Amino acid sequence: MVKMKAFPKHKAPFLISGWSPDAGETGWQVIDFINKRLAAREFADIEPTGFFSLSGVDIKENVCMFPESRFFSSEGKDLIFFKSNSPSLKGYQFLNLALDVAKSFNVRGVYTVGGMLSMMPHTTSPRKVVAVFNSPRLKADLAAYDLKTDLDYRGTPSMNGFLLWVAEKRDLPAAGFLVNVPFYLADRVDPRASKAVLEFLNLRFRLGMDLSVLDREIEIQDRKIERIRKNNSFFDQQMTKLENKMELTHEEMEGLLDELNRFMD
Repeated sequence: MVKMKAFPKHKAPFLISGWSPDAGETGWQVIDFINKRLAAREFADIEPTGFFSLSGVDIKENVCMFPESRFFSSEGKDLIFFKSNSPSLKGYQFLNLALDVAKSFNVRGVYTVGGMLSMMPHTTSPRKVVAVFNSPRLKADLAAYDLKTDLDYRGTPSMNGFLLWVAEKRDLPAAGFLVNVPFYLADRVDPRASKAVLEFLNLRFRLGMDLSVLDREIEIQDRKIERIRKNNSFFDQQMTKLENKMELTHEEMEGLLDELNRFMD
């Protein structure tokens, strides 16, 4: 059930969605960043009953973190944002509810943003944004942007992919914008990934956002990881392999991640 809290005025907006969990927390980081800069206002949510298992409630710093599925509006930029946990139950019904909201505002397109895990070092720059489409027309509309469109990927379907599929069935053009995230930052914020997506959206919708704060976050993260390298020979060896485009074994990946978690925080 969708609970409406307000009825913002839009002409023909785009809906931009971000999901959690997500590699590098990219989806939510992007949505939160834009919402704050544009002073976007929450206007609706999808009630969690029936879509989320009780076993899925997380506890962070002794506080229960309940699932959220919230819509935000920026009337000035004619954009709607959807920030949500991925439902564990009735995903098809859930996505249709989200698109019901989109349809009610006469959206002309749906964008979904997120990260995808990669065997690469965090210093890889620039991060190319990979675009996938459910509509040839939408692909043509974005041909002028610096997007990677030759993705050949097989893996576990995500809400990003499911949303494109359901949107197609609802006759809504949709695109997913994904950026590579180092496997060892899967459960951490990857500011380089967030910045890559935000740079595209900033250009696409002329948002005029200052992204320099992300450069500071990147610098802080780089320093922390570099400190681990200087004091941990195993960690440094694995990072050097990644920088030389070498594959790590499963054991090496686990070892690198263990060392990062021991010393990063």
